[in-house]
Amino acid sequence: MAAAAAWQDHAFALVHGEDGDGRREAVAAWKARHVDPEWADFSLTVCTEGCPWPEVLAAIQEAAPLGAEARCVIVPAADNLFARAKELPGAIKAMLDKPPQGVKLLLVAWGTLSAAPGKALGAKPWTDWAKAGRILKVGQIDHREVPAFIEAKARELGLRLGPGGARLLQERLSNERVMGGRKKAEGAHPGILTRALEVLQLMADGAPITEAMIDQATFRMAGERAFAWKNAWTRGDAGGALRALREVLEDDPSGAPLQLLGQARGELTRVLDYLDATASGLQGPELLDAIGFSPKQAFLLRDLETAARRLKGPGIQRAVRRVNQAERDLKGLALGKSQAALLDLTLFLSRTWGG
Repeated sequence: MAAAAAWQDHAFALVHGEDGDGRREAVAAWKARHVDPEWADFSLTVCTEGCPWPEVLAAIQEAAPLGAEARCVIVPAADNLFARAKELPGAIKAMLDKPPQGVKLLLVAWGTLSAAPGKALGAKPWTDWAKAGRILKVGQIDHREVPAFIEAKARELGLRLGPGGARLLQERLSNERVMGGRKKAEGAHPGILTRALEVLQLMADGAPITEAMIDQATFRMAGERAFAWKNAWTRGDAGGALRALREVLEDDPSGAPLQLLGQARGELTRVLDYLDATASGLQGPELLDAIGFSPKQAFLLRDLETAARRLKGPGIQRAVRRVNQAERDLKGLALGKSQAALLDLTLFLSRTWGG
C-alpha cells in the first residue's frame, strides 16, 4: 500500500496488471491527485484505446488551457505501446527520460508487462521508471499474503470460512509453476479471489462456508482459466498456455476440452473473416462489423492483422487442419488421447500466433 501511495505522486507513471479492480482504483487515485475537477473538461485528455505513440505525443504537446496547472493525458489499454520495446520513437524516449514541465501522463496496460531483458520493461527508460517508483503492478499477491487477503475480504463480506477455508481457497485459486519437478506457489490475483468470495457469499446466504461450497465456487472459475489459455497462446506464451490448460482440465476434465476447442476455432474463424473482409476491400466500421468487433474493440485490429499476416496462405490451411484433427481426436474418431491432442494443439497455436 505504501508503494501505491508513493506511486500516485509521480506526474509521469505507468500501471499494469490483470487485476481490473486494482487498475480502476489506481487510475482513480492518480486522477484525484493530479487532475483538477474544475479544469478536467479542458485540461484532461483521454486517448483512444490502443492508440499509437504519435497520438500520445500529440496529446502531450497540446498546450494546457490558461489557468490550468498542467495538461493531463491518460492512455487506456496501452499494451500495444510496449509490444515492440526496441521501436520506441526517439521523441517519446527523450520525453520519458526527462518529463517536461506542465504535462502529466498516465499509461494504463491491462496485462502484466515483463521486465525481463529485451522485454517491455527490461530496457531504458522503463528500468529508470521502475527505480524511481513510477511503475505500479496490480495483480498477483505474494503467496505469503494470500491467506490474510482472503480472511480480510471474508470479514468484509460477513463470511464464516471456518479454520481451513482460507487455505483451501488459496490452494484452488493460486498460480503455480514447476521448478525441479516440484510445484511452487507464486501467489494469486486479488480480482479472482474477490469474485470467488462474492460467489460464496451468495451461495451461503449467511450460513457457514463448507468445503462443498468452495469446490462448487472454484469449479466455476474454470471458464476464466479457459480464456487465460486462449489469451496465452495468442501472445505466443506457450508456458502460460500449458499452465492454463492443466488448470482448466483439472477443474472440468469432461467439459473443458470442447470448450477450449471452441475458443481455438472461434479465433481461427475471426482470422479467416478478417482475411475475407480485407480481400474485399472493407475498411473502418464495415471491417469491424464483418469480423464481429464493436467500435471499442478497434484497438484489437493490430493483433488480428499480425496473426492474419502470419497465417495467410499455407499457414491458414495448416491451422485449419490442426484444429480439425484435434476435434476428431476429442470426439473419439482418432487413436490419440484428448489431453495429448490439446497439448499438441496448444504448442502449435503458441508457435503460430507467436511467430
